[in-house]
Amino acid sequence: MIVLGAAAVVLAAMFSNGVYLAACILTSFTIIYLLWKDTRPAVLVFSMLMQWVQVVAFVIWMNNFGFDINRTSPHGGTAVLMACAGIIVMCAVMGGSLHGLKMPTREEFEQQARLVNEKKILYLYLFSTFFLGSIGLALRNNAGFDQILMTLASFKWIFFMVYGYVAWVNKKNRFILVLIVLFEFSSGLYSYFSNFKEVIFYTILIALTFVRKISFKQVCYGIVVGVALLFILLTWTAIKGDYRQFLNQGKKQQVVEVSRSEAFTKIGDKVSNITWDDYQKVIGAFLYRTQYILHLARTMDRVPALMPYEYGNVWWGNISFVLMPRLFFPDKPIYQATVKTVKYTGITYAGFNQGTSFSLGYFADSYIDFGYVGMMLPLSLIALFVVFIYKKLYAFKKINVLLRYAVINTALIQLDSFEQDGLFLFGRLLLMFLVFWFLSKYVLGRLQKWLYKPSSKTRWI
Repeated sequence: MIVLGAAAVVLAAMFSNGVYLAACILTSFTIIYLLWKDTRPAVLVFSMLMQWVQVVAFVIWMNNFGFDINRTSPHGGTAVLMACAGIIVMCAVMGGSLHGLKMPTREEFEQQARLVNEKKILYLYLFSTFFLGSIGLALRNNAGFDQILMTLASFKWIFFMVYGYVAWVNKKNRFILVLIVLFEFSSGLYSYFSNFKEVIFYTILIALTFVRKISFKQVCYGIVVGVALLFILLTWTAIKGDYRQFLNQGKKQQVVEVSRSEAFTKIGDKVSNITWDDYQKVIGAFLYRTQYILHLARTMDRVPALMPYEYGNVWWGNISFVLMPRLFFPDKPIYQATVKTVKYTGITYAGFNQGTSFSLGYFADSYIDFGYVGMMLPLSLIALFVVFIYKKLYAFKKINVLLRYAVINTALIQLDSFEQDGLFLFGRLLLMFLVFWFLSKYVLGRLQKWLYKPSSKTRWI
């Protein structure tokens, strides 16, 4: 992998903005080196690579138009390098803190998979998909319970992942697993947002668990998967504007006003009429929407030149807001992320009243508080918080390791977005931890007795 990484870095340096592209490529290999380990939950390496994608997309966006890296901001290049440095620091903290944690061997993992009754875990997935998901949607307008209910709706991914692990290890029911993936993918298309990506991400997490080593062959597989996903996302970018207008029937709201069959017919019509020229036109828009360096760069333009560092006030505001749950503080004002983004970037965006929200990003939050070097402190603390959640959820030794992996992956996938506002990142991580800790301590152990095959003997890892 070291030879492959060195070759990739040298090759990247030959392109436009080569120093920055090479830094990004080096960062990607560093993420894998620091976080990937055989039979370890894949969520950390996956999430940090997803954040990396949002960084390198900025460089590719500039190259796509033949622009210098500082075309949109005099701090464009600096922001890319600082983002790469911050990602590496977070990975180093997480990787170092988890280094001594004993993980199951592949044989132990497969042994635990054979204890689970495939039919029963499938029943749990179906129940959580159709019942818990329906409750979350029905009560989502209740401000006090909204976040908790939507977290409960995410339980289905725990059972989806366990079923995926079992199907893969036992080499049975893989066709059913494929049907589930297709169902989730198609259901995600019937929504205002691109929810179809969720099942793709969780399927990747399952697959990464069984990668024995990072080799040239595995890198090639990864490139093939990446190209396929890129094609899907470009296609979605090309059609989603008109498709969303069709879904809401011109109401300018994030709602669906048409039947499922009408929606799928519309998708078919739009996809069948896409031309190569359409793909070329949406590449720039896709890269712009994927990258999230611009906000960090524009923030660096204004802080401290036009406004001083906040010295912790931004992060204190994030944390204190989260620690006042709306369930107990119903008069707490609605947080409007766009207001902070407009303030620190100088970019005018539509906000809450227009039904949209634009996040500044937690890297920018950290920079505003402490500058170039000091921003690494809150980023390191976030990484330590992630490690705390990881270890606490993994520590439930009386729960099957497959369930623990699924819980860890589902709780920590919140880390996969570079653009997340610090308030939302901390809030989602904290809420997911509290809910899944309670689930692991009081529910999964009892549920496991029902899940196990009658002839299975309990053997803990």
